[in-house]
Amino acid sequence: MTRSIQEAISNSENLPSLPTVAVEVLRLMKSEDVQVDDLVRVVQNDPALTAKLLKTVNSAMFGLTRKVGSLKQAMVALGMRTVKVMVLSFSLADAFQSREPTDFDYGDYWHRSITTGVAARLLARIAASSLAEEAFVSGLLSDVGIVTAWRCAPDLYRPVLQEWKSGKRLLHEVEVELLGVSHAHLGAGLLQKWGLPQMVCDAVHAHHGEGIAQIAADSWQLAAVVNCASVISGLFCHEIPSSRLTAIKEQTRKQTGLDESKLDGVLHDLSAHVGEAASLLSVQVGETVDYAQLQTEAALQLAQLSIQGELDRAATVRNVQAAHDEIGRLSDERRAILEAASTDGLTKIANRAAFDQRLAEELERAKAKDKPVGLILLDVDHFKRFNDTFGHQAGDEVLRQVACCLREVIQAMGFVARYGGEEFAAILAEQTETAIYSCAEGLRKAIENRLIQYGDQQLHVTASLGAACVHPRRKESTPQQMIEEADRHLYRAKHAGRNRVEKGW
Repeated sequence: MTRSIQEAISNSENLPSLPTVAVEVLRLMKSEDVQVDDLVRVVQNDPALTAKLLKTVNSAMFGLTRKVGSLKQAMVALGMRTVKVMVLSFSLADAFQSREPTDFDYGDYWHRSITTGVAARLLARIAASSLAEEAFVSGLLSDVGIVTAWRCAPDLYRPVLQEWKSGKRLLHEVEVELLGVSHAHLGAGLLQKWGLPQMVCDAVHAHHGEGIAQIAADSWQLAAVVNCASVISGLFCHEIPSSRLTAIKEQTRKQTGLDESKLDGVLHDLSAHVGEAASLLSVQVGETVDYAQLQTEAALQLAQLSIQGELDRAATVRNVQAAHDEIGRLSDERRAILEAASTDGLTKIANRAAFDQRLAEELERAKAKDKPVGLILLDVDHFKRFNDTFGHQAGDEVLRQVACCLREVIQAMGFVARYGGEEFAAILAEQTETAIYSCAEGLRKAIENRLIQYGDQQLHVTASLGAACVHPRRKESTPQQMIEEADRHLYRAKHAGRNRVEKGW
């Protein structure tokens, strides 16, 4: 079977050819005396790629203090090596976009690939700064073997995807069992055929840990970073249980040498950078996972496992009354732990997991009662400026004060939660559309009028809000559809000037 799928890939007409610009960039990368103007001439042959490259260089990923207006300036500011790797990343990403309808989930594929690439770059910037861009392209292409196998041999690869989605094993484990080879091996072979640097090929081959101990010394550090990034990506893409968060952090610290605070900083920044990278690469990845949400899920899973184990042990106590008392005590303890796990640690209001559960419950209740449900999504305007200007502690105080406004204005009428990052949500059950809009507008004014004292600074905060209202019996609506509707109106509010409410009825 190994020979079959590798032969299918070798003989397939569906395998994307390497873009012309990428071929020429690879040729230039092998030359020791290549000049800036040589690379500029090649890249400028693709106007779309040039525009995308300049947009990336001026993005928060690089944090340049002055705007770069030309490719030559970009190469001077960042170095030719960095720009060459970026050009290669964009060219190869474009080659593996979906051009026609398919039952392969390209959204999941790009979510995982971009998360791995971004995580690898963030880790490498601290652990091995000279390898940061190679880490990004290695992570971005780490799963290229998956889409290659699907395009070239869908009949052979479809059972692999079906088995993976129905069970609890990791994808590369299912591949080895059913095909005799993993996508890491297939991807590395393809990249070698295309002529990518050997260290990138080695990192892709070992991104799930296969053969990492045998990698040459000059490639090992990059491979270790990409391996850690791949595992982190599995957490953030919900392919690995959140309960393994602590173990994975420990593994990453050992392999990269990062301390606890620096690794937490990487994980905290990851979702924002993933969204930005997806936008720059022009791919859709769906909703990204906030680190705080992941920590909450991990705590909740561990609490449930721990308490359930205690309950099971108590149930076997011979003395029935003693067992009954012990189970009662543990049940109270379980309730307390689960309540803590459903509360956002910073703002002390409900967290995302509790919000998701409550919204689903309110929609079911509204359908039974034939009553409306309102949803308000709120985003703090220009939140990044508070962190950049005054530090993350100032940003934390802003979030706490916004949560106070939510409690003061809405909590008597509904349910409030931190949705993620600088976003908040409020659920208003059995309220009229007029009342929902009035609450949203009152909340907007309360935030605008609240002066936040931080040290000797007074911080002025505003927020943009999107409001939606559904009548479940009149129009079927899932929690996700309702969130998407409120989010559309929030997007309108931000693009209409911010500090305003947009509604959807």
